[in-house]
Amino acid sequence: MSSENTIAVDLTLVDEGSRKIDTAPDGVRIGAVSLGMWQEDVISAPSDMSDDWDTYLIRINYELVLEPGLPPLSWFEVRADFASNTPEPAFIVDALPHATSAPRVPTSYALNRYLALVPTDFDSSAAAHLPGTTDIINVFGIGRGAVRWQHSSPAGGVLQGARSAWAVLAVPKGRMKQTVEFSVRYAVQSDKAVDYRPTQQPVSFTLTLSAPAQSRGAVEPPNSADPAEPPPGSPPYVFISYAHDDARRKTNALRFGELLRRCGIDAHLDQWDCDQRGDWSLWAIRHTREADFVIVLASPMCKAVGNGEVDHKTHRGLQTELGQLRELLHADSEKWVPKVLPVVLPGERVEDLPLFLRPYTMDHYLVDEFTREEIEDLLPVLTRRPRRPRPPLGPGA
Repeated sequence: MSSENTIAVDLTLVDEGSRKIDTAPDGVRIGAVSLGMWQEDVISAPSDMSDDWDTYLIRINYELVLEPGLPPLSWFEVRADFASNTPEPAFIVDALPHATSAPRVPTSYALNRYLALVPTDFDSSAAAHLPGTTDIINVFGIGRGAVRWQHSSPAGGVLQGARSAWAVLAVPKGRMKQTVEFSVRYAVQSDKAVDYRPTQQPVSFTLTLSAPAQSRGAVEPPNSADPAEPPPGSPPYVFISYAHDDARRKTNALRFGELLRRCGIDAHLDQWDCDQRGDWSLWAIRHTREADFVIVLASPMCKAVGNGEVDHKTHRGLQTELGQLRELLHADSEKWVPKVLPVVLPGERVEDLPLFLRPYTMDHYLVDEFTREEIEDLLPVLTRRPRRPRPPLGPGA
């Protein structure tokens, strides 16, 4: 255990011009995000993971407290950086909570053999627990040295109170002291604060890690595959291509990506990669060529773009993605037909898939609800594990 309960990041509004809030010269303190006790447990890394790393399951507790009478926050974001000012940075293998666009019920998670946190119904196998929440949550930084959780609320300002997060942390082998920089970003939900700039001062502290040889609290990932795990090797890498027709379709694409990740599928979506400026056409090309599978989501605009029924200035990003898929399918159909999967989400129609995907003469996948049961036809394709294994031949008559 690591006691970091005396650490807090103050949230302060600094005057940017004409004053509309009476403040002290150095700004007005509107609240703080305080750290509670952090828990760290040694993880027994899978045998096929490089022995250059020690792995830990870290529980991160933080609490948002606002001063009485001041406006709420539209959103706030906490960031835990395990890589700053370190020549050999640590990195985040997985992190909870995963992104969610709807209220979440209390959920328990187990570690699979790839050190991914997947939902479980069995308390005895659970390594992490998250309470229910009404927050909309975005998470950034998995696979990197710093992880961020952004909280917002469909009902307006985010609620005060304590929250928990979990991170699977890999550090260079033998490291017993890990530097962490903790910071906060936020926005105030008030017109009165328009002339004030939200500020905060990041804090750094040292997290003491247990020796990997100790068995105390060791978390043992399963050695054999279970239904929540992908087959031997890396988790299936899936790129989701879709049209930004409207807010509902963007939300449905996000919910579908979240569902795949909960089922152990390494799904990638543009809404998770918007934390820095970049070339989106190169981003799409890289994901398409490197992914094990490319999923194309049905919609009227997807059909129109795929069938060449719009001008070249409409939905240029989707034109790049679908144009590349047409080229790849034409150049090597034997390789790419099994990799490109048409999917029809709730409220969509099979008729709204582009013709070059051949949705009627080949398979398409219907998803009527965002549940694991509704993607039972799709998961065997992504994991290359049939739902009903072929029985062995008998001796015959």
